[in-house]
Amino acid sequence: MANEDRPELEESNEHIVVDPSDAVTGLGFVLGVVGAAVGVIAAIVVSPQIHAATLLYCVIGGLAGGSAGIVTGGMIGAVFSVARGTPR
Repeated sequence: MANEDRPELEESNEHIVVDPSDAVTGLGFVLGVVGAAVGVIAAIVVSPQIHAATLLYCVIGGLAGGSAGIVTGGMIGAVFSVARGTPR
């Protein structure tokens, strides 16, 4: 089939398909870092005094905030990829 015989495609027929794994991984990573930072800051603010236990509070807050951010980012990424990836 020669190029002259092929029908012309309009640009409006193109659909952007988001790879779900990219969306879930990207948003999970970004919101995980943000959640870890928020957890560390919250641990410093809530800590009654700055001493050795504050370091442990920061580690626990960072892990808790980071894991919450990863779960939330993964969920939001999955919702966006399903909504943008399926034609309507």
